[in-house]
Amino acid sequence: MATETGMAVTGDSGTASPRKSLVSIVLPTYNGAAYLGEAIESCQSQDYTNWELIIVDDASTDKTPDIIQKYVTADPRIRAVRHPKNRRLPGALNTGFSQANGQYFTWTSDDNRYRPNAIREMVTFLETHPEVDFVYSDFSRIDEGGAVQERVSVQSSASLIFDNYIGPCFLYKAELQRDTGAYAEDLFLAEDFDYWLRASVRFRLEPLHLDLYLYRMHAQSLSAMRTSDVRWAAERAIARSLPHLKWAEPSLRAIRFLNLARSAHLRSEWSLAARYSALAARTSFATCIAYIARRIVRLAAPTKATRR
Repeated sequence: MATETGMAVTGDSGTASPRKSLVSIVLPTYNGAAYLGEAIESCQSQDYTNWELIIVDDASTDKTPDIIQKYVTADPRIRAVRHPKNRRLPGALNTGFSQANGQYFTWTSDDNRYRPNAIREMVTFLETHPEVDFVYSDFSRIDEGGAVQERVSVQSSASLIFDNYIGPCFLYKAELQRDTGAYAEDLFLAEDFDYWLRASVRFRLEPLHLDLYLYRMHAQSLSAMRTSDVRWAAERAIARSLPHLKWAEPSLRAIRFLNLARSAHLRSEWSLAARYSALAARTSFATCIAYIARRIVRLAAPTKATRR
């Protein structure tokens, strides 16, 4: 059938009404036929079975729709939505979560896999730590064939002020989604980083040091193909949220603005560099003065060649 927005919907939610601790998993995909089956089956293999999987096909042109239909037909917990036109990842996420019924939300990628205990461990953590709203776990990087290359231990949420250290495996309460709102469709490639930053303003994010996810490294991934675009989008995300991150000291926020100003200066974006510098001064003028003084001392210090 078709929704009012023109998106085709197939399948069934599999439950007459949400039960306690239903987990909603959104899986956005665009031409993801190569690994999509593995991603779906990693959800089906969970030892925590009270979940729904909402697959959002972002106008794929390969065999992705056929693969999706096979799983939707076989498993009543899986349903699918198809965009008539490509809306990119943040748009697909927003579509998926608009149809989620769970008490807990997460999303995964079409080229990655959960370990079988992932959902259970994260639900257990949130239910035994009611003061925490968002949990994220360690993960392993795998190659194209699925062989584990290394384990990655996630950092404290305080590290978000520097970069996206949350990682690809997480679970959060539905009320966090309702309060934080939609994923920013103008921050494609940093939509997740932006979301975590916005969530951190009002909610508590905590790491879980269990390896619960397999993150695939391959040449066709967005992070591999568009490294510089990812970096630029991340800068825009942190710049947008920095004034609101009151959990970070003003001096630290000022230094981060100065770092952004220096990066803009290196790209010859003079007006943006000036804007970030002004924001740094407004955040902590004393920190800016100290930063400038250190730079002057460093520049004035004699080099080895000069000392000779």
